[in-house]
Amino acid sequence: MLFRKKSLASLMAAIIFSLTACSTAPTGTTTAQSGNATSGTTQAATQAATQAATQAATQAVRVISPMKPGEYIVESKGLNPMKVKVVLTEKAIESVEIVENTETPTVAEAALRDLPKAIVEAQSVKVDMVSGATYTSTGILTAVRSAIEQAGGKIAEFEVAPSNGETQADARPALGSKELPATWDETFDVIVIGGGFAGLSAAYTAATDGAKVTLVEKMPMLGGNSQINGGVYASYTSKIADDLYKKLNLTPDTAEKHIEDTIKGGDFMGDLKLVKNLVYGSPEFLNLMLDNGLKVRDSITRPGGHYGYRTYTTENGVGADIVKVQKELLAKTDCKVYLETAMTQIYRETTGDQRVIGIRVKDKDGKTRNIKAEKGVILTTGGFSGNVEMRQKQVPALTADLPTTNHVGATGEGLTMAQEIGANTIQMSYIQLYPFANPNNGVLDATAVIPFSGPSSGIVYVDVNGKRYVNEGERRDVCSRAAQNSGGFPTFSIFGQEIVDKGGFIAPAQLEAGIKAERIFKADTLEDLVAQINAHQYKDQTIAMTAETLKETLKVHNGYVDQGKDPDFGKVIDKGVMLKIESGPYYAIPQWPSVHHTMGGLAITEKTEVLDIWNKVIPGLYAAGEVTGGVHGTNRLGSNAIPDAAVHGWIAGEVAVKGTVPAFVPKQ
Repeated sequence: MLFRKKSLASLMAAIIFSLTACSTAPTGTTTAQSGNATSGTTQAATQAATQAATQAATQAVRVISPMKPGEYIVESKGLNPMKVKVVLTEKAIESVEIVENTETPTVAEAALRDLPKAIVEAQSVKVDMVSGATYTSTGILTAVRSAIEQAGGKIAEFEVAPSNGETQADARPALGSKELPATWDETFDVIVIGGGFAGLSAAYTAATDGAKVTLVEKMPMLGGNSQINGGVYASYTSKIADDLYKKLNLTPDTAEKHIEDTIKGGDFMGDLKLVKNLVYGSPEFLNLMLDNGLKVRDSITRPGGHYGYRTYTTENGVGADIVKVQKELLAKTDCKVYLETAMTQIYRETTGDQRVIGIRVKDKDGKTRNIKAEKGVILTTGGFSGNVEMRQKQVPALTADLPTTNHVGATGEGLTMAQEIGANTIQMSYIQLYPFANPNNGVLDATAVIPFSGPSSGIVYVDVNGKRYVNEGERRDVCSRAAQNSGGFPTFSIFGQEIVDKGGFIAPAQLEAGIKAERIFKADTLEDLVAQINAHQYKDQTIAMTAETLKETLKVHNGYVDQGKDPDFGKVIDKGVMLKIESGPYYAIPQWPSVHHTMGGLAITEKTEVLDIWNKVIPGLYAAGEVTGGVHGTNRLGSNAIPDAAVHGWIAGEVAVKGTVPAFVPKQ
């Protein structure tokens, strides 16, 4: 494209020089008076020459089909009806004139004056419309198109964007790799980087679509953060939903409500197209997992920020349950998996389409290889919660003093490598804390999932004094801030045996393991429960909660459950679903916020194509999961992470191979 623009500009310059030289007055004949006249004549000739040169140069570099020369009077419509006279030669648009119009003078003036000239100079109907006069501009361009058609011309030949005389020196530098490999060590159709929910989904879809695929993972095993995820999955429906809703006496959810909650939960900063992908794809992926052996608990919960019952919990309450099924499915394909192999560079061409064509990797022995991708590279490298320096650049308060729920590989370098070749990022400062992590080390273990799943069943969050400090049904960011502002460390989730027995989201093995590890305190009376709470240390600190305060807190809350209304914090209470805490054994889980999820990342389209800093698609580069931004806005609702990653991975795999989106993706 740049070569073509340079050639056009050079040709125009040559023609202009030739025509201008012919119109110059002979040497020695210029007087003061005649000099002015000659100068004016020269200027006019130069302008005419410029227009002629533009037309001649345009015709020289593109083929124009013969048209019937003549004047064409076309009736068109801007804001109001107008008549436009278009004069055509056999190969060019000679002139455009507005013969009649009743447009609003102050609004349409610039379009009426400037657009005809721009069309003739560019020999194109692809010129920019005049800002503020869109209707008038459209009317003029429509008239010219009509005239070309009447003359037997081909509109497509006049739909080239004007060059504006731009030369190679004027153009912005290409966004890509300075050097590309002369040879490649391996070649695949699709390369997937990262082996969590998104990567496993993308690799499986691409492989089953017939592509030759490799999955590259820097860690010693597949799974990443997905392995230690809480195993909670939001889906507005599923193949088992109807039976569960009926059995649990719950109101069925809808896609519209899931979309609404997700958009609202992110303060309306999420991309609606991406949210729709998540929501409409969520049951498709869940059903695929269920069809291939995934076991979920006999419950559908309504955790914080959700106002529909849509969250499923895997049998063991960990993401590893889903990863296991994904790995088994991938093993049935021909996908080649490389472990302990880190991507070190993305290769992007600087000429032509500036396509991403492959990557460089380094294995555990330090050996580097160049791997080519014929169809696409899919980034599923996760977030950067584990990279203190990177997260502090976005949110300075997220210092090393704050632990993270993430595994050691969540360091964000995939995102940085994409930026190296021009990829754009969005919403990078939106970083979420998980309010219920282990207060001693920040880990999101199986115990830490219980407080998240429990609000709709009646779990109560209390501070070091035994008092409620937040609406338990609130979003994660609200719960985290409330904990940090509660005046002490840590906070606690309190529940009774009835919630264990009837809530459906606490597995016996999960409960017993938590008690054995002293992550869950169990006592027959509230006095004994408080004694256990006070007897433990939390980062070398102890607290002095009183049983009387905790008793009063639970008594008041039990009354709110009976009334179906929470006047203190406004929690939504569904009568017949939320349970009271009034008989033992009683349980307490200590908890505290930990850095959890980075909502920001690479900017993508609804087809998972990565966008560059000029908002243009980078050919051959796709991304899905936590490495991307724009899905969740300011705050991710819990249990939306897995469907986001898995569904967008599915989309990326299909788009990279076929260029089409899965059937579940709504027409935007």
